[in-house]
This record gives sequence, structure tokens and C-alpha cells, in this order.
Amino acid sequence: MTGLLKNDFYAVAELMGVGFILIIGLGAVLLISGDATILIGFTVLSVPAVAIISISGFQREGASKWGKHKLTFPVRRADIVKSQYINHALWSLLGLAAASAFVGGAVLIHGNIYFYYGFRDAITLILTGGVLAFLIGSISYPLYYALGADKATIVTAASVLGSIGIVFGLSSLMSALSKGGYVTDSQYYGNLAVIVGATAAIYLSSFFMAVSIFKKREY
Repeated sequence: MTGLLKNDFYAVAELMGVGFILIIGLGAVLLISGDATILIGFTVLSVPAVAIISISGFQREGASKWGKHKLTFPVRRADIVKSQYINHALWSLLGLAAASAFVGGAVLIHGNIYFYYGFRDAITLILTGGVLAFLIGSISYPLYYALGADKATIVTAASVLGSIGIVFGLSSLMSALSKGGYVTDSQYYGNLAVIVGATAAIYLSSFFMAVSIFKKREY
């Protein structure tokens, strides 16, 4: 399992390094300028961008035939899938931590000129990117195993659009339950727990779906 984790890490490490350099650069611009538009775009887009780079490892493996070569190793197919999901989760959490650090830095330097409801708004903005990142992985991996790496562009586009649709649907549901009125702190954190729980459930269900599809594939 350790070998699989290392392989999945190195499959995207170079491209991920470029991605994080860009994130750090944009984060530095945010810290210097304190621009609210940059903060919103940076927070919502940086973590999903990390997720997209993470799933690109599957495409690169398909192009190099390494994915088929792994099947000759004494490992279970479930472990191959598990390694990919673990790596995706770790990269997404790292991106989430980076986004949180830069947002926190911007608030410390420029003051809280961004969030009307204070901490609640900050959590919402940061977690939106995190939820999108995990949903992108949830949709992409089963589709990759079902359609193959040669459909990578279609899978990536479907994953991004699908994840946005799910987030919009969950947000609309929470808004409908609150009847569009003021949301108290207890209601807010309850809704937040539902969204995070739903995201975790989708991610876990996606893993079992990907394992099931992969076990049935013949190469």
C-alpha cells in the first residue's frame, strides 16, 4: 500500500508543484492588495484546482500504460483505488489548508473587511472550495474506471460541472429549509454539518463504486 501511495504522489508531484507555486503567487498578491474579489476567487478556485491536478494522475497513468502495469503487482484492485482516493483527499486538504492560511493572513493584515457575518462567512467561503474538491474526486474516479483514461477531458469537465451542481443543490436545499430568513448560529452550523456529512458520504460511496467498476474491468 505504501508503494501505491508513493506512486500516486509522484504521478502528480511535478504538476502539483507548479500548481502550488501559482497558488502561493496569487496568495501573495492577495496579501499585498487585500482585494476582496481576489480573495473570493482565490478561496473558491484554488482548492478545486488542486483537485483537478490530483485526478490528472489517472490520465497520465493511462497514457504511459502504468495503470495496466500495476495490475501485475501483488496488490488488490481495491488497494489501487484506495490509494488514489487517499492521495486525492490529502492533496485537497493541503490545498484547503493553504487557502485558509492566505485568507487568515489577509484578514490579519487588512482587517475583516470581507465577511459581513464574520467567522461564518469565512468558513462558508473556504469550505465551498473544499467541498468542490472532494466532489470532483467523487465523480471523476468512477467515471475514469468506467470510461477509461482516453475520455479524461470529458470526465474532468463532467466532474467539475457535476460538483458545482451538487453544491448548488445542497445550498438551495439548506436555504429552502431556512425559508430564506435569517439563519441563527445553531442552524448555520447544523446546515454546515449536513453539507460536510453529505460530502463525506458521497466520497465514501464513490470509493466503493469505483472499486466495483474496477474489479469488473478487463485489460
